[in-house]
Amino acid sequence: MAENEYDNVRPIEREFSAKEVQSVLRTLTGDTEKIGLALLNYYARTELVPATGRTRHRGRVKYSYADVVLLCWLFRMKREGLPVNRFRRGIAYLRKRLPKLYQHPKDMILITDGKQLFLKHRVDDKEGIAEVMTGPRSGQYVWAYSIGCLIEEVDRVINEQLKKAA
Repeated sequence: MAENEYDNVRPIEREFSAKEVQSVLRTLTGDTEKIGLALLNYYARTELVPATGRTRHRGRVKYSYADVVLLCWLFRMKREGLPVNRFRRGIAYLRKRLPKLYQHPKDMILITDGKQLFLKHRVDDKEGIAEVMTGPRSGQYVWAYSIGCLIEEVDRVINEQLKKAA
């Protein structure tokens, strides 16, 4: 068996072509949503989730692992009915925190009231979570999302696709 260029590379260190990102997104959404390259290009062009990789594929910058996770989160939230234009601040917030989040994703929860976004560890930050849920903004709709589970799911899909390509 020939060695693949990614055999010993963790997903967080990989970069992805737009086609590979499209494949990951389609797998994660169960191929229920139309995810075309034009849509990915639109999100990049409008700076919602631009490709931030260091290398190029066919003249275009590749997507970093963080870009893939953010796009997966975006499509999940879109499916839940949250407007895409509300994600800009959330994406900037997550992009800064993704390296730390990747190290210990299992118990990380993303909480939002629609205006502010909080990334909390469900065990270590119990008081912070309680403050978000019951603090001065209590009574307002609060939404919690297990971002760690998404990261684990993205890794699983990437690894499955690598095995198929090998």
